[in-house]
Amino acid sequence: MTQITTDLYQSIGQNYADAYDQLQLVDDSITAALYDVVDVTSAGYVPGNAAAVEIELALLGPFNAASVAMTNLTASTSSLTDAVRAINSHVINNTTGSATATAKLATWINANMITLWPSGAPLGWWYLSSDAGYDVATWNTTS
Repeated sequence: MTQITTDLYQSIGQNYADAYDQLQLVDDSITAALYDVVDVTSAGYVPGNAAAVEIELALLGPFNAASVAMTNLTASTSSLTDAVRAINSHVINNTTGSATATAKLATWINANMITLWPSGAPLGWWYLSSDAGYDVATWNTTS
């Protein structure tokens, strides 16, 4: 089988890292909105004021349900990790030599990808690869 190009790996890795980052932002934003509802008194309503209580009671249920749904969505990256596992396994399986899978992938990230990721792998790609079961401890990353 033919090895994937570094350009294709970089494009996929970057896109998946961006998707991972966006999922984290969605989760943070939905949680912040829920906290706004819970802390409605900081929006100018007097604590214990009937209007504040009424608004909180009216909005808390739907906003909490949305928060739980988004948290479940963003926490469930199994579809993403399956794809990450596929591409990283492809790299490992198509790298010659007797090095361990961990060493092959670390060399790919730290040496082969250096021209496309001079600062290292995007952090989102690092997290997804870790979630997919890869030892990423020796990878160069962007932060």
